[in-house]
Amino acid sequence: MDKLRIRQEVQAYRVVRRNVLAIVNNIPFGNMAKLTYDALIYSNVTESQIKAMYIELYNVLIGAQYRRTARQLKADIDFERVINQWLQTNAGLRIVSVHQTLIESIIKVIADGYENNLSVAEITRNLQNKFGWFKAQALRIARTETTTATNLATVLAAQDSPYELQKTWISAQDNRTRRPPKSPYDHLDMNGVTVDADRPFFVGGEELEYPGAPNGAAGNIINCRCKVVFTVKEDEDGLPIRKII
Repeated sequence: MDKLRIRQEVQAYRVVRRNVLAIVNNIPFGNMAKLTYDALIYSNVTESQIKAMYIELYNVLIGAQYRRTARQLKADIDFERVINQWLQTNAGLRIVSVHQTLIESIIKVIADGYENNLSVAEITRNLQNKFGWFKAQALRIARTETTTATNLATVLAAQDSPYELQKTWISAQDNRTRRPPKSPYDHLDMNGVTVDADRPFFVGGEELEYPGAPNGAAGNIINCRCKVVFTVKEDEDGLPIRKII
């Protein structure tokens, strides 16, 4: 699980880094002036660009994970259509937050440059050198969205399975796993908790459909590395139980 997650996070980081670099590199800094640079940034760094990054990010992450789970659970859906619909409904706040943070970060570099009497060319070089986006932010987005996207893929496959299912919360077991007293959200003790597929997990007073679910508080989902795993319910003869339609 750890090796797979690390590969997925690397994929996600590359998508985030490439998209943010493209956004920064396409800003027409030659038109920048000391009194109007903020307007230039706001007009050239748009929510639609961040949304496009999220669509790419989720399609990269979800495809392989969905197909892997779908084979196990005998599921089949048009996941690209479903993912785009899901992003429309659930990722709005994340897109707005990333968009605003990116703008503020760019403006700060420019403001610092003018304060230090740098030329436009020097400020531009500073921006282009800085944005892989500042690495910690890009990694945070990559890790958080990897957890959300891959667990969502698993949930989508489970929803389309013809079998009755249970789901189990699987936590990363190390000293970085959130727990009291540092965090009110105890993911360490969630490891192995199993509920029926249509029931939520209860984590720190919140109901989460899966680790990284977008309704969770920031402290419950940011940098989360947990997984959800589905298993087929069996009858007394050890045969899989089909859903009643």
